[in-house]
Amino acid sequence: MKHARSAVRNAVLASWCIGAISIAMPALGQLSEGPLSPGTVANDASAGVIPWGGPQDADASDDVVASAAPNGSPTQYLKATAFGFSIPSPAQITGIEVHVERRSALGTVVDSAIRIVKGGVVGATDRSLGGFWPTSDATVTYGSSADLWGETWTAADINAAGFGAAISATDGFDTAGVDHISITVHYALCATTPAVGCRTADKSILVAIDKTTDSSKDKLIWKWIKGENTSTADFADPINTAVYSLCLYAGTTNALIGDATVPDSLTLWKPISTKGFKYLDKNLNHAGTQRVILKASVVNKAKVIFKGKGDLLPDIVPPLDLPVTVQLINSDTGICWEGSFDSLDIKKNDPGKFKGKAIN
Repeated sequence: MKHARSAVRNAVLASWCIGAISIAMPALGQLSEGPLSPGTVANDASAGVIPWGGPQDADASDDVVASAAPNGSPTQYLKATAFGFSIPSPAQITGIEVHVERRSALGTVVDSAIRIVKGGVVGATDRSLGGFWPTSDATVTYGSSADLWGETWTAADINAAGFGAAISATDGFDTAGVDHISITVHYALCATTPAVGCRTADKSILVAIDKTTDSSKDKLIWKWIKGENTSTADFADPINTAVYSLCLYAGTTNALIGDATVPDSLTLWKPISTKGFKYLDKNLNHAGTQRVILKASVVNKAKVIFKGKGDLLPDIVPPLDLPVTVQLINSDTGICWEGSFDSLDIKKNDPGKFKGKAIN
């Protein structure tokens, strides 16, 4: 599944999404998985009258279509499920796109209902579009990277076999054909509230420096030292597939104040023997990230280090609201590593400079 996720990582990966701490919520740095095809396509009689012939033929773009002749009544739902998504558990779902490759014999078929399926149940929100279906195969997208279709979602909802989409068409004297149904799901590793169950360390240090007159001298450093047992496999493979997001939260409401996403890279990530991975980008191309170290240990001495600098870093302006929480989240395993800083851990929280050191 990871290849589809890699294909749609875009400029978002190189940008921080950050807003004023007490004024605005930052936009979430998005990743996506898909488009994926369904494992099951079947008729659902909860809407319409006319069933589709060969419903399973809508599982691939191969010019073999599921078809129905509405005869003036809406068709039954052509219900596609079992897409096989593998969204990591801490992720926050931010949008769903349903792609339908469709055609009609005479060009007079129209949408009757396009709805999302959650837990095997067809939803209430209709995303039908105006206009006739074309007479030759063409793909149309329903929903968007910011459309949740009137539902609340967890990664488990998306990954479940009962997640999918349902399509009904209508017309008087025409035949509708659906060649392929696919879905793309957009998500953010940094949710609007911190992930739960992250691994902790005996020592965690966070330094944030904001130079109001020269942002090229801004710095962000996080050190997670003598951490809970972490194997090399827990880090997955950032050289080829795993994306990492650093998430910062502040205040009693745990508001997300910034997130940086570091992509997988054949050139910027290197193995540390068999013990982990290191990332080095002297050009600071990805959110100002300069160095990341991921080092495994099975004797509670695991280590995570993040260092960034320059004007691509977020414009975090200390003093920061307390408590401050930092998390690093892996896209492939969903494992996260965390440091938290409250009043007793603060060494400096002055205009332009924050330093926290937490000892457990």
